Amino acid sequence: MQIVNYKNQSTNFKAAFPVQHWFAESVNGSYALADMQTAKKLQGKIIRMLNRPSAENTAKQLVPREQNFITYMESCDSDYRKMCELERKIQQERKCKNFDSKKYKPITKVRSFYDRESSNVSSYSPLAYIISGKDIEPFEEGLAKNIGKEKKNAKELLSHPYSPQTLQAIDLYNTCGLNFVNNPDLRIKDKKTGMTYVLHTKFEIIRNKLGKIKDYRFVDARFLPEYGPESPFTKLGYTK
Repeated sequence: MQIVNYKNQSTNFKAAFPVQHWFAESVNGSYALADMQTAKKLQGKIIRMLNRPSAENTAKQLVPREQNFITYMESCDSDYRKMCELERKIQQERKCKNFDSKKYKPITKVRSFYDRESSNVSSYSPLAYIISGKDIEPFEEGLAKNIGKEKKNAKELLSHPYSPQTLQAIDLYNTCGLNFVNNPDLRIKDKKTGMTYVLHTKFEIIRNKLGKIKDYRFVDARFLPEYGPESPFTKLGYTK
């Protein structure tokens, strides 16, 4: 699977998009599509990278390929860029003597959604999605937080978190969450053709001395068309 940097793509980036995670034994190795368990690990790395505070004095500095990815995302996703700009503004204000830290909450620039249903239909259906910017709050308030509330209520009444109401909230989250991230008004599209885009990532396996996988190293990530001849799945012979 090859990721190409489309410098001239005329995309209309909004606030939600699918993510396909790929991994290989080496940078030049043959890439495989991640299953749900691996996708969650790789998605977590992407989310932490994009949510990382942009302060220059952060203890652990990003390697160039990670910083390049963040810069790329800022250029692609206007909602993500606005959140980064807000964060940088707040960091500048923190230097002022009259700064009131109680007025500001930690900024969440991106969050995940996982599609646990469609993965049973097709091996190359997106397992993970990213929601960015202003659409995070309505998603969390309308869907995600309901699960936590019902689990808490169930623990108080039943001594375990899974009541019928909890399962109903989870089902609503899965169904409405998928509709949310695939909303045509939120999806990334080409301005001219309307073609939707998917973020494809590449990771390299890191093994310990015994040969067991201990981690994954980020290699690259780019937006590619979801369908058509430039889609990785079309190139691999899948029908999309």
